[in-house]
Amino acid sequence: MDKYRKRTVLSRSRFLVVGIIGLCLVGYAVFSGPMGSAPIPEGASAVVQQAKADLALRKGIGEAQIAVASVEAVTWPDTSLGCPKPGMFYAQVTTPGYRIVLSHAGEIYEYHSDRSDRLVYCSGS
Repeated sequence: MDKYRKRTVLSRSRFLVVGIIGLCLVGYAVFSGPMGSAPIPEGASAVVQQAKADLALRKGIGEAQIAVASVEAVTWPDTSLGCPKPGMFYAQVTTPGYRIVLSHAGEIYEYHSDRSDRLVYCSGS
């Protein structure tokens, strides 16, 4: 009987440890914010918010459902912001801005911006 009792206690202990680890992982996922959210560089908050609003409007979803996968400062080679449209001409001046990558439901969406308020959705990126 003593061996049976030791096995039962050991089995319950393992179950308890696995349960605690599972609860910790679920708690981390719930309280850490949207999975995959990246830090936003200083000065890019407004244009990132503008990109999220545009994507929410395009997809008919809430902005809270959109995660920021990455935001990086870049210098575009011209005023097309890296997304030239056929038949258009762009000023050939370097343009500082941001590459903003958003995600929703497993899909990736890329936006390019300058350092002010110009934002371009790059569907082919």
